[in-house]
Amino acid sequence: MRSDKARTLGAICAMLPVCGSLAMANDGDWAQYGADTTSSRFLSGGKVTADSVKNMKIAWRAPLPGNDLAADNPDLRTWVNETTPIAVDGILYSSSPLGLVTAIDGQTGKSLWTYDPQGYADGSPPNLGFISRGITFFKDGDQKRVIANTANGYLVMLDAATGKPVESWGDSGRVDITKNLSRPVDRSLITLNSPAIVCGGQIIPSIAVLDSFAIGRPPFKYHPPGDVPAFDAKTGKRNWVFHNPPKENEAGADSWEGGSLESTGSSNMWARPSCDEEAGMVYMPFSTPTNDFYGGHRKGDGLFGESLVAVNVATGKIAWHFQMVHHGLWDYDLPTSPSLIDITVDGKKIKAVAQVSKQGFVYTFDRTNGKPVWPIEEKAVPQGNVPGEKYSPTQPFPSKPAPFVQQGASEADLIDLTPELKEEAKKILARYVHGSLFTPPSAEKAGTLLVPGVLGGGSWAGPAHNPKTGVLYVPSFTIPFAIKLKKENGAAYDYTGTWAGVGGPDGLPLFKPPFSTITAIDMNTGDQLWRVPAGKGPTNHPAIKAAKLDRVGVPRQSHIALTDNVLFVAPEGTNSVIGLSTRGTALITQATKDEAEPFLYAHDVKTGAVLGEVKLPGGVFGGIMTYRAGGRQFVVAPIGGAGLDAELVAVQVD
Repeated sequence: MRSDKARTLGAICAMLPVCGSLAMANDGDWAQYGADTTSSRFLSGGKVTADSVKNMKIAWRAPLPGNDLAADNPDLRTWVNETTPIAVDGILYSSSPLGLVTAIDGQTGKSLWTYDPQGYADGSPPNLGFISRGITFFKDGDQKRVIANTANGYLVMLDAATGKPVESWGDSGRVDITKNLSRPVDRSLITLNSPAIVCGGQIIPSIAVLDSFAIGRPPFKYHPPGDVPAFDAKTGKRNWVFHNPPKENEAGADSWEGGSLESTGSSNMWARPSCDEEAGMVYMPFSTPTNDFYGGHRKGDGLFGESLVAVNVATGKIAWHFQMVHHGLWDYDLPTSPSLIDITVDGKKIKAVAQVSKQGFVYTFDRTNGKPVWPIEEKAVPQGNVPGEKYSPTQPFPSKPAPFVQQGASEADLIDLTPELKEEAKKILARYVHGSLFTPPSAEKAGTLLVPGVLGGGSWAGPAHNPKTGVLYVPSFTIPFAIKLKKENGAAYDYTGTWAGVGGPDGLPLFKPPFSTITAIDMNTGDQLWRVPAGKGPTNHPAIKAAKLDRVGVPRQSHIALTDNVLFVAPEGTNSVIGLSTRGTALITQATKDEAEPFLYAHDVKTGAVLGEVKLPGGVFGGIMTYRAGGRQFVVAPIGGAGLDAELVAVQVD
């Protein structure tokens, strides 16, 4: 483990000016993105049973604000609708793809108020265009507050009752997250996708930074840093900044060779952190430094890239850290919130944190001191031959739990449902450099086949866990990506990487089914309990229809929400087209109406068996959630966006 000496830091919630949602959540509330500050995606109680989910039905549909605005302004290209609403006291609070905020009656779907922070004022944000994955709710005494992100880098504080800005907070109700970072930040290179977290009286945003694969922009040297600021929840005053990369006099600086930390950027926290209020700790998952696929200009391990970092929420000082990928070359960002889960291992109670990764591992630590719950071994990994690169000779491999997805690529992994499919798959595989996990990017052939690909393995949809049983439920999928390095003459880097998803024969995936799965893991033992396909998938494809397969999994990620007895699963829509925005600076996607499998499924938590399903009116692309209002329980799924009207769909499940 490459870490500073760990030390325990803590404070109790009663000592803090603002406590988090776990302390105030009412029965039936889904008060935070991920349900709570532990990122459990779990709601206990209610009347959801194996019998009730056989009769699931759509209760209401609610259009999100901004659909007309998006239609009338084609330059403001939106990604698919990835928002997850929250629910408090029977009222839902949600963002729209363009970042407008709305309150919705949880029983009827009727809009109660809407606020437009005009986060589109500076045009389309970097990378994927406009993405909003949700908002944040918290209580300041008797006052209910909503915190909204804007695409152009502001946090906005609203009165939850009225939707009006809280003028006393920050600068007339908003703060600028780009100010006073390690170096000046070009606002067009950052955005806010994931909702902020309120932890120990601090508001901590998740900041997305332009990746090196940005379309329409040449590579450049000085990317925005991955700094994480914290703002006072009562006043909006900035209290501290965690620097990533670290400054020269800070811990981790010696992991950057040749002064590269002065220019290297990204390595940001775009996923939402998790919070232990009682301990006074926040757990931050970080991404890959620039550029994603070549590190000749940033030799060394590069802390705190692709690291889980635990900090004292009152001060921003490091308690402990662990780097999952040394000198990252695969875009293996930590893509989702860490799961804070109390477990019992060999009779010993452990306050644990489990981090799901793109590469298909679950890294598990004692969250009080950073010690691995099960051994994590540094193992030798393949080395490349790209001039100027300095590869890490080893990478960390957890001994438990076992990987939940395919790692690496060989002929034995290829789709083999018919001899014809297998032979064609062999031809496709031969086009690429391939091998075990961590085979580095190459300039040879059509590039390196990356498995899991840049989207994961485990992706931003994230796992769920039951805090009463210690069982973790992990959605995963296998979409290989080809990474091809190209020489850049006179550019900021000697090489940059291009990437593209790689399909298989006849439009099927390249590898054997299941193409996506849900895996249940007992975190008390580290053992997998069951693994089932996520969704039906292309079982009626002409090339495999004769096999009469039941379920093979939808070849995309799935979104999940957990109750005591039922795990709800919504596989992503499969019909979308990725292209270039009219501004030529961002990727966009266009959703289509002919979704083959827009279903919400209900699975038995003990066996994974499908208990019920309900057809949805469109493909799901964002996180689902569940709540109770008016004596009924609902599951809400976001659909549309990217050329279709963005909506929330509520399904009654009891």
